Order: sequence, then structure tokens, then C-alpha cells
Amino acid sequence: MKVRLIIISLIFSATTLLAQEKVTPEMINNTRALRALMHSDPHRPSWHFVSPENEAMPFDPNGGIFWNGKYHLGYIYQNLENGKRQHCWGHAVTTDLFHWTLYPDMIKGVEVGIFSGGAFLDKEGVPHIMYHGWGSSSNLMVYSTDKDLKTWKKFEGNPILKTPEEGDPMYKKYKAFDPDGWYDKEADAYYQLSAGDPAGLFKSKDMLKWDYLGDFIDQDNRMRHDFEDLACPDFFKIGDKYMLLFISHALGAQYYLGDFKNEKFTVEKHGRMNWPGGTLFAPEEMKDDKGRHIMWSWVIHRTPKHLKYKGWSGIMSMPRVLSLSKKGELLIAPPVEVEKLRLEGISSKNISLASNQEKTLAIKGKALEIKAEFKGGQNSEYGVKVFCSPDGKEETIIKYDPINKEIVIDFIHSSKNAPVKMGAVIMGQTSDLAQLGFREMVSEQRVPFELKKGETLQLNIFIDKAIIEVFANGRQCITQVVYPEMENSNEVKIFSGDEKIKVKSVEVWKMATTNPY
Repeated sequence: MKVRLIIISLIFSATTLLAQEKVTPEMINNTRALRALMHSDPHRPSWHFVSPENEAMPFDPNGGIFWNGKYHLGYIYQNLENGKRQHCWGHAVTTDLFHWTLYPDMIKGVEVGIFSGGAFLDKEGVPHIMYHGWGSSSNLMVYSTDKDLKTWKKFEGNPILKTPEEGDPMYKKYKAFDPDGWYDKEADAYYQLSAGDPAGLFKSKDMLKWDYLGDFIDQDNRMRHDFEDLACPDFFKIGDKYMLLFISHALGAQYYLGDFKNEKFTVEKHGRMNWPGGTLFAPEEMKDDKGRHIMWSWVIHRTPKHLKYKGWSGIMSMPRVLSLSKKGELLIAPPVEVEKLRLEGISSKNISLASNQEKTLAIKGKALEIKAEFKGGQNSEYGVKVFCSPDGKEETIIKYDPINKEIVIDFIHSSKNAPVKMGAVIMGQTSDLAQLGFREMVSEQRVPFELKKGETLQLNIFIDKAIIEVFANGRQCITQVVYPEMENSNEVKIFSGDEKIKVKSVEVWKMATTNPY
């Protein structure tokens, strides 16, 4: 009788819980059906961090912080609240940069919606996040005293910045948008960089009252096109310099390097991380316990219209490690942790290719790491082909152009529905680019890169179903989305142009799947 009462009690409790949480069998079945639909998508990456479900547009990484041995990364996604589409921040956590656990949302249901921002520690070491309250024309803040950062509280002094309205003496001087914050120990002060064009710098002693210090970037030394804005900023010290990661909505991820003294950022160098045809967007950096500066970016989907929606959208780039050389040039490398994903592989050395020859490697796959070192000529292109079909109808070419001194990803035949073309601009109009000689649509992404005297070409290529990331000699990185449609487009080839070349070494590994959702 006692056992029977316990069973009845458990059944009653479970039924009550279902009723209280409004969890129904239909919801559970629909969750399983959605998971099955997403995993049926041949273009859904298997080891990159992707949107757990639904269409994340935008899918900006934000609020990155290394805390108590874990990497915490926020990401924008859209929730339906009372029938309205609302921007929230999801929360993903990893200890090895590739296997992720989903935590409760970082920021949800606050104001109208949450756009980009960044994390920092206050003078007492408490994690804070500045973010833009979309729809409220203000920047806001939350903080966490939870050792796992699962719970975030609204800052009592919100809003920390509002866009000046007409009639205000500061009207049109700046606006509240995509903030980045930090605490400066030497100045015993907080700084807030609020994005826009121009971007404004602010200072505070208590994070309650903020004084406007002026434009963060000297408008006479922009080093970027006049039509480009400055959004999603992330400012930090790297080596003996300071770096500002940011985007323009038109051309995507880019950076400044320079000095920050007397509350002035003096720009010395400007560089891009995305070029026409690519979609690398909204970079986010965090510094870990090893002193590494690790960056993620949102890689925007450009799924062809004829491919059916499979219940998800949103790819995060693989983490990349940023550092400076002794000469002050930016170095970009994959983290060593990626080697733990390597499965079976092949290795060959000293392969000679005659002019206009290609060789198919003895390994196939659509989720691979490829390392290749070339000693090529001075007048002809050479490189690697991926996502190749046996009949040659599909292939994506990764090559070095020694004449124009560029790394090129040629995706004109990346799908059987060739010629494949993608927009030169990520968001906005192409008219400004047209004035600079850019085409509206392109079939290749061309990236400036010059081999030094006597230097071999060293490519570290990562492919994952729809995304390609190419690291070149540790100094450049190029990212591209492609959509091969043939199931057997899984061959890898090395090739030469009009000159004979030597492939000093080539290694290829299949990659383990890390996405549990």
C-alpha cells in the first residue's frame, strides 16, 4: 500500500509539474523533431559552435569572459515573447574551446531587446557587461556575483548612457550604441566606448556619471572608407600596443592597432579580417588564463534560396588566437586545442607537381583539417581544392596568387548551380563600393598576402560542411561560406598552375563532431 501511494504521489507530482511549467508531450515531440530536422541539414557544421535552434539573425558573439577556469560566451538570438520577436543573449560555456554547454541566458527580457556589448571586471573584480538596449536609445549594464555566472542582475544606475535628443547641447555629438567598457587601474577610472560614426569615449569614477571625452577615432586618420560606420567594438591591450576590433556593416570585421595615452587612441595601423564576398562579422575577444587573446566572429549565412530551411541559422567562426610579432604585425593562429579533434589522417612529403597538374589525396570528408606547405613559382597560382566532386562539377579553390600577392578563395563552382556569386557588401547598399571599383556580386574573396623572400606558403585549412577557414603563415586568415550540394563532393586536391611546384608536406585529418544539439 505504501509503495502504491508513493507511485501515485510521483505520478501526481509529475503531472502537476507538467501543468505548472506548461510542458506537454507535443512540446517534447516537437523538440525531438526539430533536432532531427537540424541534423538532417548537410550544411550544418559539426564542430563549429552554431545556433542551438531557430534562426539567429543576428548571431553576434558578445560578453566573452574567462572566469573560474571556463570560457563564457554570449550570443545574440531571437525569442518570441508575447508574440513579438525579441533579441536576447544566450550563454555558452566551454573548458576546451570546442565542446560547449548551454547555460541559462545571460540577458533576457530586459527593455526592448539586447544588442552588442562586452564584459569587463570592475575594480573589485566583479564581472560586468555593458550592452545596447535596442529600442531604448540607451546603453545599459548587468553584473554577476554568481561564481558560475548563471545569474546576472540589472545595474542600479541604468541607463549608463542615453543618446542625446534634439535640443540637448550634445545632440548628434554621439549616440548610445554597442558599448565596450573597461576599468583602468592606473587612472582608477572606468571607460565606455560607445560605437557609431563617430564613436565616443566616456569616463566615470563610479559608473553612474559619465563624462564625454570626445571622438575615439581621429576622423582625419580613419584609414577606412568614409561610408563605413564603426560597430561592435572590442578594445584591449595586446603586447605593447592597443587593439580595437570592430565592424562596418558594409564590409565586416576589421581592426586598428595603436597607442592609448592621455585618454587618446592614436591609430597606427588599420587591417581587415573580411573582404568582398566574405561574411565575417561582429568580432569578440577574451583573454584567458594563459594570456592568449582569443577571438570569435559571427559568420553570416548566405544559404541559396532553393535550399530548404532546416530549423536553424547562425555559425560562429572557430576560435583564433591573436598576438603581435616582435615587429608589431598581427599574428593569427588556430588554438592548439583544435588538435584534440583530429581523428584518422594521412601524411605525405616532397610531392612534385608538373605544370597544370593536380593530385587527389587519399582521404575524403567534409569536416577536415588540412596542413600543406608549398614551394611554388613566382608567376602562377597554386594551392588546394576542397569539396571536390569526382566529376569536377563542384569544387572550391584555395590558392596563392604570387603576381597580385593575394590568397584567394574561388567559389564560382562551389555548387553545381554555378556560377556561384555572393554580394560584395554584407549589409547595406553597394553604391558606395561601386564608386571604388567594386562589383556588386563576386565569385571569389581576394585577400592581400605577400610571401617574404625565401618563405614557403604554409596553409592551415579547416572545413566544416559549409564553412572554410584558411590560416596563411600565421599572418592572415580568410573565412568563407559555401554550399556544395552533391553528396560525393568530399575530395581534396593539391594543384599547380603554369609552373611546376613542390608540395613539401601535406597532412589531412578528419575532425570529430562536437555539437551535441
